[in-house]
Amino acid sequence: MTDLELKIYRIVAGIPVGQVMTYGQVAEAAGNKNLARVVGNAMHKNPVPFVELARECGYTGDFEINSEMEARFREMGIGRVPCHRVVNASGSMGKNFGLGGPEVQEKMLRAEGVKMHSSSIDSGTAVL
Repeated sequence: MTDLELKIYRIVAGIPVGQVMTYGQVAEAAGNKNLARVVGNAMHKNPVPFVELARECGYTGDFEINSEMEARFREMGIGRVPCHRVVNASGSMGKNFGLGGPEVQEKMLRAEGVKMHSSSIDSGTAVL
């Protein structure tokens, strides 16, 4: 894991329940607004996602949190990384969302109170 990925995970870990950020906003917060694809890659490789919520929302895969990695993230003050709270610039779900695809991501956001319009974020939802 690179220093940049850790920085990205710290930023995303700080997104509050009910709010989202775009890949570009996370990239800009990490220091380079042109690294949105790097952010997407880091989200796809997220070692400590909210897998329990994903299962409640229809994820049927076999992903398991590595307890050593989770402890390491906790020690660094990061905790779990809510990659489901990162959306594309138009407010749509990530087409390659790793825990069951965009349908599961949408259900996870709805479960956290994010307002949706069709399958994208409602313009009234707080985007950090």
